Amino acid sequence: MKYLISIIFLFGIFQTNAQTKKEIDNGLYVNFPSEPEYKTTNSASTYVTKSENCIFMVLIQRNAIPNYAEYVKAKQKWSASEIAKVENSFLDNAVKGKLDYTGNSGKVNSIKVGKFSGREISYSAINPASGERGMRHTKLFLVRDKAISFEVWYLNDTETAEQERDYFLNSIRTQQ
Repeated sequence: MKYLISIIFLFGIFQTNAQTKKEIDNGLYVNFPSEPEYKTTNSASTYVTKSENCIFMVLIQRNAIPNYAEYVKAKQKWSASEIAKVENSFLDNAVKGKLDYTGNSGKVNSIKVGKFSGREISYSAINPASGERGMRHTKLFLVRDKAISFEVWYLNDTETAEQERDYFLNSIRTQQ
């Protein structure tokens, strides 16, 4: 029994040390289970890595809010509830687009990390590599003029996949 506990403890230390903390944007951080691959284009950037059980991604869509300079100017005259209404509209439309694309309704909750408003989404979609339907979990935030989506796609629907998902999505933090 002591041997088993020691192995679990050492595995936990190894797992913790293997994590890669990345600043995604504007003081918003996440811990990847391993070093992610980073790619960028004119309109978007991605971080991607995977384990045996999950694919972990961060998708950064630039210019998510059209005419952002005008939006910032207008925000100065708006009440907090008016700002929230506009931001919620952007977030809800992004969620609708994601769910319409995958062909299901999913489960959606409003969330907030630091000063960033967002949505948490759980849904199923077809895995393009295998052709099988699998679970996907997303936390989507508006950060200035960007929509930042933290994604976990299950490769295996197991308890370990759930633990990996929780660790990744619960590691999203703002700089203190």
